[in-house]
Amino acid sequence: MSTLPGHYTIISFVGGGIRGLLSATILQRLYDANKALLDETRMFAGCSTGAIISSELLGHKTPKDLIDMFTGDELNFYNAMNPDPRTPAYSIDKVLGSQKAIHFDTKIADARKDVLLVSFNVGQVEPDRDNKMMPTPWKPMMFTNMLGSDRDRLDGLDGNGDTPIAVAATSSGAMPGQLGSLDGNVDGAFFNHDPTVAAIALAVRSGYALDQIAAITIGTGYMPYWLQSDTHDWGAQQWMEGDGNPFDNITPFLMNQKRSSPVLDLSLNGTSSELMPHIAKMLLGDRYVNINPRLPCFIPENSTNTQAISLLQRHGQTVDITDALALIENYWSKNVVTTGTTSRPVAKSPAAATPKAATPPKASQTTPVKGALFFIRHKGSIVRVLDVKDASFQAGAQVIAYGKKSMADPDVKNQLWEFVPSVEAPGWWYLKTAMGTNFVMTLAGDDTGAASRVTVQARQDDIRDRQLWNLVSTEELGYFFIQNKYQASDVPIVNTDSYVPTVIGVEIDHTEDCYGVALDYQKDTPMAFCFLPPTNEG
Repeated sequence: MSTLPGHYTIISFVGGGIRGLLSATILQRLYDANKALLDETRMFAGCSTGAIISSELLGHKTPKDLIDMFTGDELNFYNAMNPDPRTPAYSIDKVLGSQKAIHFDTKIADARKDVLLVSFNVGQVEPDRDNKMMPTPWKPMMFTNMLGSDRDRLDGLDGNGDTPIAVAATSSGAMPGQLGSLDGNVDGAFFNHDPTVAAIALAVRSGYALDQIAAITIGTGYMPYWLQSDTHDWGAQQWMEGDGNPFDNITPFLMNQKRSSPVLDLSLNGTSSELMPHIAKMLLGDRYVNINPRLPCFIPENSTNTQAISLLQRHGQTVDITDALALIENYWSKNVVTTGTTSRPVAKSPAAATPKAATPPKASQTTPVKGALFFIRHKGSIVRVLDVKDASFQAGAQVIAYGKKSMADPDVKNQLWEFVPSVEAPGWWYLKTAMGTNFVMTLAGDDTGAASRVTVQARQDDIRDRQLWNLVSTEELGYFFIQNKYQASDVPIVNTDSYVPTVIGVEIDHTEDCYGVALDYQKDTPMAFCFLPPTNEG
């Protein structure tokens, strides 16, 4: 049993780039409820953008300062993107400079609170004293002021306490592709996306018993991923490049990465799938809370479009924080002293703060390989599917939302669609009608000022972007936005994640016509669709 008094309190922040705005918004709500929260927190732990948040808090910044940073300087930073994949998308020297402006040369060992920032060093080979090329293998890096004793050194544990806070925080966020490395250090996601369990281990090593430790993890949004593809016979090529399945919910992970890589996403996103919160919960029980609302889709780390920013703030403002507030009330007071017995349990609120893992599509679902056909059903209360109007064989015929036909109907083919992968633009698909015309769904090039109608046309190179589509999950799993590749010429192109995408929408209150409309997560019903194999008569 520990002889150290009181409770040891941890707030841990995970990685996620601009999605740190979600974390800052949640932190603001906790802080508004208890202004002593940050002063009474014993340790800040962080990875990547979470390391930047921890660093800012060590520099006496407030949650409001963090929100202002993410909605101000961070947006400007991410919009100044270098699109050349042969060089970093952004300058790591700018990140380091901003951190030095806060901490100057203050070392991790001299931080005003206990701290843990995580990174990964890629190693090197250099001459030793005998001029022999000697490798230094890559290794995970902990930057902490909680290691440094003789016992730690004998156990091979190094907290790298002499590292400046600015260098440690910048190193933790040095995601390859996004930023260059710093002193050979890259993003803490290669250590672990969520440093909470490592923080708990440091507290235990410092002499605290598990029943003295309380921790809150503030996430950047749980984004469910899945592979709809049958991976039974995949070789290296498919694991590296995928197999062109439009229902696979994986995206290019690295900035300026041209196509998604399943094995890379598995490696870097695996620890984002609630693994560390589950382990932390097993260790601490009711003394642990994870606040991490599910997001409807992948939001890139450098996304600056208004829909993404609004969505992050909305989820941060509405996620249930009841359990976290109870935990703070019971364990964050400096006057609370442990009795050596099991700590008081926190009453569970009706809505748990930790979301359940999303259930992925079942393996028995039809895999949309070449030749597979689907009804594309609108989310509205009336059963309507995308339909070539009047079963017209004319180029330019409208695509409308119309009552679903039975498979026994001889004219049903004008409601069936096939995904055809684009060779020229991997990750995008043509949606070809089953009518036999080889026409594909096309966003018409209207110049009348009205929203562009959705039509069918022959494939044409000069309007290819208007004929290519991909799927974006909505708030409700199983429904998708159908996003068009085309964007208006006045959309900023420096940062490809800075615009609001165009998706198919239906004027459900007026007509059956389908148009290209701006994606809106809060009003998704007019623009959300599910996909039904022909055998499904629902």
